[in-house]
Amino acid sequence: MRFLGRWLSHSVRLGLALFFALVAMQAPAFTADYTASLLQVSGDARRDIDQREAAARQYYDLPAGDDAALIAGLRAHEPANAATLALSVDRAETLRSARERILAAPALLQPLVAIVDATRDPAGYKAAIWKTQLRTYVVHLDLTLAAIGYGLAGLVLGSLLGHLLCLPFERDARRFANV
Repeated sequence: MRFLGRWLSHSVRLGLALFFALVAMQAPAFTADYTASLLQVSGDARRDIDQREAAARQYYDLPAGDDAALIAGLRAHEPANAATLALSVDRAETLRSARERILAAPALLQPLVAIVDATRDPAGYKAAIWKTQLRTYVVHLDLTLAAIGYGLAGLVLGSLLGHLLCLPFERDARRFANV
């Protein structure tokens, strides 16, 4: 019976260690997919903004300039359209700057920067992208230096959790062996 208990204990430890290693190894690949999605969504938003600005300039004969000048000129004619255009500009800029912050970090820190950046989302622009990425992400084995580093960290964390999970059962087994 002790053999089966030890075997089960070791199996739980090994299973948790490998599971956490494989999950942690996904962080760099998920981050790369997330930054690609940020680029795509911000690019689409920017193209929409440019089309709306061109139409407003043509229709209201507004002078060429930056986004702020156009929005200020449009406010006099259509305040609601100016407000939605300002929100669109803010969203596109937020997504673009989030991608730049993530890519500016070293490869090993990019997943951590992405998580911190996604949590600091008061307007909720990045939440929809994050949720879509989580739903559509396809697990794959990436053997980059960052993925291997995260895998090792996951292995250590999983091993620790496995030991903590098996600890109460090992104490009970020792107590019964001494009786």
